[in-house]
Amino acid sequence: MDISTKLAEEIVDRTMKAVNKNINIMNKQGIIIASGNKDRIGSVHEGAVLAIGRKSEFSIDENQCRKLNGVEQGTNIVIEFEHEIVGVIGITGKRDEVIGYGKLIKMTAEMIIEQAYVMKELEWSNRVKEDMILSLIKNDQGSFRLLEKYTKKFKIASNYPMTIFIIQVNFKQISNRKDLDILKNIVSILEGTLKESLVAVIDSKTIVLLYKCPNIKYKAITCKDRIDGIYEKIQNQTNTDVKISVGKVYTKLSDIHKSYEIARETLLFGEKSHPDNNVYIFDVMKYEMLLFQDNAQWKINELKDSYGLIELNDKNGELRETLKVFIEENGELNKVSNKLFIHRNTLNYRLNKIYKITNMNPKNYIDLFWLYCSIINFETNKN
Repeated sequence: MDISTKLAEEIVDRTMKAVNKNINIMNKQGIIIASGNKDRIGSVHEGAVLAIGRKSEFSIDENQCRKLNGVEQGTNIVIEFEHEIVGVIGITGKRDEVIGYGKLIKMTAEMIIEQAYVMKELEWSNRVKEDMILSLIKNDQGSFRLLEKYTKKFKIASNYPMTIFIIQVNFKQISNRKDLDILKNIVSILEGTLKESLVAVIDSKTIVLLYKCPNIKYKAITCKDRIDGIYEKIQNQTNTDVKISVGKVYTKLSDIHKSYEIARETLLFGEKSHPDNNVYIFDVMKYEMLLFQDNAQWKINELKDSYGLIELNDKNGELRETLKVFIEENGELNKVSNKLFIHRNTLNYRLNKIYKITNMNPKNYIDLFWLYCSIINFETNKN
């Protein structure tokens, strides 16, 4: 941590208002970078150089003033941050008269420097979070390799259930100072409510949140009440209307861009089909979205994932055959059993296995429709 000229000037301005003495601030090289006497700025202060070399206070009396260059009678006290010397404070006057002031100024300066460091660290963290989230949602493979060192800092595992939230802020005016403050307030609310999440503002009205799910079996549909609560908190505390969409849960950071695309498609669909709602969850709306007339890539990916789960666990093809016959016979268990020449208990076992594998129940009409679409798209194309 180096003392910038701006920070040194702030220390001089603050302390000289309280102390009727000239104050100099020197950097680690002993060069005066701020002073009540502007003519001395830029010159080397030999007393500061000696204080840095001794790593302690160095006072100068009248006799030493004649021997050293660029100094006046006074006391020089090193400024420390995290056990390292980062500069020197010089206060003009007899040591006995100014040493007490000097120690107080040293304490004040070190507090100002620590505060500046914390703010700088916070700004750095925010920039890193923004870069990290942008790399993830854009699937930037070049930047993705650099994320490994940051995932540890932010306690994000590379293989753990995560999902993307998109918070769309409805401003009456864009690029307004007040709007920026509102965005910051919303970020604070999200970080305070959803712990261990990364939040970043990606444009003037969009916030993206990478949510680390509480457990490996997490489903966004189960926390709708909580998300509704977050929406109400944002609205109440900022008096701003927002739309929140939630993507699909994935277990790999490399798949987070898919969750973002799905959250974005969910938001677009929700705003068109349910404009009066403010929370859109993919797990809730995906069946409606499947029938929406567009060619979104997520549909192909999602249906392919469902079919792939069955195929992976169905080496002999009996589960897929059972599902096709179940659909053909409109779910009438006796007809299905007879056509497959299996006992009804065996049929139920197979249907339950499909449910367990895909988390979709063939006996539920909506889930069956989804499975039917996956069979049509991929079993047919395969043949």
